[in-house]
Amino acid sequence: MKKLMSLVVAAASLMVILSGCGKPTLTVSNHHLSANALAVTLKGKSNQKQVDYTVNGGTKQTVKTNSGAFVISVPTKNYQQTVKLSTDGKHQTVTVAKANVVGSYQKMRTTYNQGLTGAALPKKDQQLAQSMAKQGAQLKKEAAELKAGKATSMAAMQAKAQKATALQKQAAELKQTQAKLAPAMKKAKASVKDQLLPANPKDGIHNLIDTNKMTLRVNLSGDKVLGITMMVPVNSLKHKKDLKPFIMSFSILTNSVGANAKHVLNKFQKAAKAKKSSSTTAPKFHSNGLLFSLGYSTSTLYVFITK
Repeated sequence: MKKLMSLVVAAASLMVILSGCGKPTLTVSNHHLSANALAVTLKGKSNQKQVDYTVNGGTKQTVKTNSGAFVISVPTKNYQQTVKLSTDGKHQTVTVAKANVVGSYQKMRTTYNQGLTGAALPKKDQQLAQSMAKQGAQLKKEAAELKAGKATSMAAMQAKAQKATALQKQAAELKQTQAKLAPAMKKAKASVKDQLLPANPKDGIHNLIDTNKMTLRVNLSGDKVLGITMMVPVNSLKHKKDLKPFIMSFSILTNSVGANAKHVLNKFQKAAKAKKSSSTTAPKFHSNGLLFSLGYSTSTLYVFITK
């Protein structure tokens, strides 16, 4: 009888242990995630086959576990997000910080496309286009000053009228020069058409440019740019003839988001040299409130732009 009771107790203990092993588990590596250029990675563990989750109370989604672990990618937004996870009665909540807005997409697109088209012009036409841009900016400035100025005497009014006539004449001449340059601009634009930013891209994360030399991926919310990733094959950076187009595109992109291209490029070159010297630190540098960070894989260089 005593032996029988011992067996019963042992069996009961075993059942308790086994039932404990079968209890559902759900944990996350971090309950508060910072925003980055495109999407954040939410990591967790569970002994269940799958985990359900919602983002800001949206449609329920499911992720399968692999060897007890799971990974969820959450695109960053310009507002805080709440991710609620559940599996078999277990729950976890993770907040994703809002992403700061890098800038206006349409403004970036205009500057980038103009810069890329201008760079594709023959050298003499590039010089003419640069001269015209300076003239146009100067005329705009003078016209604004003239409009703001007050003429209190007859002589001053006459001088103002003469100045206005002169500005109109200069504007007409500039327009004629622009017309002469138009065919060359059209040809240059056609030569880089697969590298230009589209007029009306969709919201979310998309490749806006995808060539064998460079991929430009952007996270958009309406006209708001939340993050940019530029991806370049490492092989294309090993030869000068391939490096030059990258430097040009990188400089134009940097300018188009309002950063100082010369400063950023200088920092980038120093970071590239550090990488060659086996540095393990991911380079980061700032320009005009924007953060540029670099990442490497065996085949690709990544440039992330955030604010």
